[in-house]
Amino acid sequence: MEGCFIMIYRKMTSRVLGIAVGMIAASGGATSADAQTASGTIGVSLNILAACAVNGGNSAATMGRIGTIAFADQSGVFGNADATMVAQGGTNAVTVLCTPGLAPKVTVGAGANDAGNVRQLAYLGQTVAYRLYTDASRQDEITIGRQISLGTAATSAVTLPIFARASSNGLALPAGTYTDTVQVTLSW
Repeated sequence: MEGCFIMIYRKMTSRVLGIAVGMIAASGGATSADAQTASGTIGVSLNILAACAVNGGNSAATMGRIGTIAFADQSGVFGNADATMVAQGGTNAVTVLCTPGLAPKVTVGAGANDAGNVRQLAYLGQTVAYRLYTDASRQDEITIGRQISLGTAATSAVTLPIFARASSNGLALPAGTYTDTVQVTLSW
């Protein structure tokens, strides 16, 4: 009989303990000294402006030098010399990335030494005529002031390769470095 009493006592103790634990859990273990809580929100926004970036750079009012065209060395009298523009970043084309939906256009303007509506490389008063093209076969000339549509912008960059051809036209030219700078404008 003694074994029965201990068993009943253990069962009663377990029940009382279980009830006490359940009451503490239901109350969240809170005491009257606990702090209160409140919640709120944080507003987050980002305003995207219509813009274009050239050659992987940031959009800006001034593009700076977007590339270079360097003809191979020539003798004083030469036929056609061909070159391809190398864009900043090392690619063989100007890359333009615009806000989707924009319709970017590139206008290739005059050089510093134009004469008779033809671009000219110049050195100490001497000039060499050259022309720019959109294709490697040099059939689609980029005349002075020509505006080239790049279509409607999507989420990836559009490329515009620029090719060049110079010729001495059979004339003997003095040795030197002939240069020019062409103005390029991007609009959208």
